[in-house]
Amino acid sequence: MTQIIVDTLPEHLKARQSARRYERSVQIFCISLAIVCVIAAGFLHRPINQLRQAHQLVIDPSSLAGLPPDLALLGKLGTFRALAIDWASIRANRLKMEGKNYEAMELHGIICKLAPRFPRVWANAAWNMAYNISISEYLPEARWQWVKNGIKLLRDQGLQYNPRSITLYRELAWIYWHKIGDILDDQHLQYKKALAVDIERVLGAPPVTTTDEEYYAWFKQIVDAPRDLDRFIAEDEDVRMLLQRLRAVNIETNHVILEFVARFQRPQLQAKDLLTDQSQIDVQLTKQLAILHDEDVAPTFERLLAALRSHVLREELKFDLDYMYELMADRYGPLDWRNAFSHTLYWASLGDRVTQDIERKDRADAVNTARIVLFALQSIVMRGRIVLWPNFNDPMSSYIDLTPDVRFIPHLFDEYMRVSKEQFPDDPNMARGLPAKNYMNGFVTNMENWTQLLFLEGGERNLETAENYYIWLRENNLHPDGTTQSRYTKTLEAFVMDEILNQLNTYRAAGGMIRTLLKRGFKHLGLGQRQAGLAVFQRAQMCHAYWHKNGDVVRNDRMKLDPLPVMIRNELIQFMKQQSISPLFKARLWRALPLEMRQATYDDLLPYMEKVCAAQRPPWSVSAMLTQPPDMESFRRKEIDVVGKPHQEGVDVGERFKH
Repeated sequence: MTQIIVDTLPEHLKARQSARRYERSVQIFCISLAIVCVIAAGFLHRPINQLRQAHQLVIDPSSLAGLPPDLALLGKLGTFRALAIDWASIRANRLKMEGKNYEAMELHGIICKLAPRFPRVWANAAWNMAYNISISEYLPEARWQWVKNGIKLLRDQGLQYNPRSITLYRELAWIYWHKIGDILDDQHLQYKKALAVDIERVLGAPPVTTTDEEYYAWFKQIVDAPRDLDRFIAEDEDVRMLLQRLRAVNIETNHVILEFVARFQRPQLQAKDLLTDQSQIDVQLTKQLAILHDEDVAPTFERLLAALRSHVLREELKFDLDYMYELMADRYGPLDWRNAFSHTLYWASLGDRVTQDIERKDRADAVNTARIVLFALQSIVMRGRIVLWPNFNDPMSSYIDLTPDVRFIPHLFDEYMRVSKEQFPDDPNMARGLPAKNYMNGFVTNMENWTQLLFLEGGERNLETAENYYIWLRENNLHPDGTTQSRYTKTLEAFVMDEILNQLNTYRAAGGMIRTLLKRGFKHLGLGQRQAGLAVFQRAQMCHAYWHKNGDVVRNDRMKLDPLPVMIRNELIQFMKQQSISPLFKARLWRALPLEMRQATYDDLLPYMEKVCAAQRPPWSVSAMLTQPPDMESFRRKEIDVVGKPHQEGVDVGERFKH
């Protein structure tokens, strides 16, 4: 018994020692492996951080030096932050359903602070401001303020914390295109006026140029201006002296300087030129204008304006000046930044660019952002040229009109091809030089509209482009059986005018379109856009002539429109008597009108303008506002074939008595 215990005990101890050695070996191996993993993880730290930035899981240090104190504090809530976000989101949705939009917005603000790097919360909050809260207001000024609040939230904060979020770029571009640029909101025209006046306060009226290159050169001065405004002023002695002169006449802040220039830099007739007594001009205004028109300080003034405009565009409106210039000079053309569609194009194309190399992004938002670029360009083609008479004291009382701008049609054509290739590279249409099938129907419809616009705009280059587009339609928009469609077998002029006549299929529609064109021509002339105004009058003449010569419809005396000179005379008188149009704009228009139009309307307008001038404070001079055209006595003695009385239903307009 004793012998057995002695013999088995050493084996047990030996087994225990072996087990201990094995356990120690495993521990040493695991510790060594852990050390190796930690060292390897250290080497992966940099690429992991790069991936986190690429996937927008962290704030980009290059665009954000550090979170504000309130966001930093909320970020330390840890797990409780997720609970707070859930509670605030549920509560905000309930308040929204109950119509308590303001309380809901307070909670949305908290959510944005709790999750500053989650783009959807910013998009949701901006949508509530621009759409839900804005429509709950009654005054257009209050509505516009909430639309601007939504824009600022995305532009100044959301994109600051998420600079590569395609969702936020899409949302911002959509607000500009849909809420401001489109016509679905019943106050859309007021938004357009307010935005246009706000931008004109900064940039002034677009310069009068004869080529696109001149426009680019004007904007390049702003791009090349010093980016550090305080340092620029401190180092430029001439600028400091100019600022001292401006402050001496109560033009002090940056915004006041820019608005003063926007008000009085237009090389057009001013109200002070129409006063009956020139001594009544405000002394302070005289001193201010003396500085503005002082040729000795003109170069210094230009440098100062460029620097101020650069500062406001970059620091307040968050524009990338270099990209703005590239967007115009290298890609699309001379954009008018007073137009909401130009802002749409900027933010959508910028979002498309800065998110190209991001793998983890919302595919639907990326596709829609690219499509918004097409929407913006198409809208610029149809309503890109702005006719604006700004009222800086009351922007909502400004006059605005949007007309087609055919200069952007070739760029839109190219953009359709680029987006098709980018989104549908394997589409069989691409091998044939056509847009992708998803875009083909809309593209063909637009091509027909572009052809009409280019033809009606006139000019050798436009007519050549219209002819090329018409040939493209004939060759590529075939009948389902593969043959050429019959409507493309006629001449370009017949195709365009037949399409227009389809819109003028009634006497009333024809007269309405011609009168609309005439009014548009008056607006262009009043703003000094003589070439554009004369082009519109030419379109009106073409529509008038084609209505009468078309053989498909019998034109009896009841269906004959008044002769075009008579229609021009009647529309001009009505236009000049509209109370909604500024008297100063009417005075400018009068000077820009062709002689025959002024002669035909002077006698009828004189009594009305006498009352208008007497109603001004201080009174205006009638002879200065409505200058009598030359050779009026000779004109009055002429026999006029038609009296030009307004047409009345049931009255034969084929014959009229002479004077």
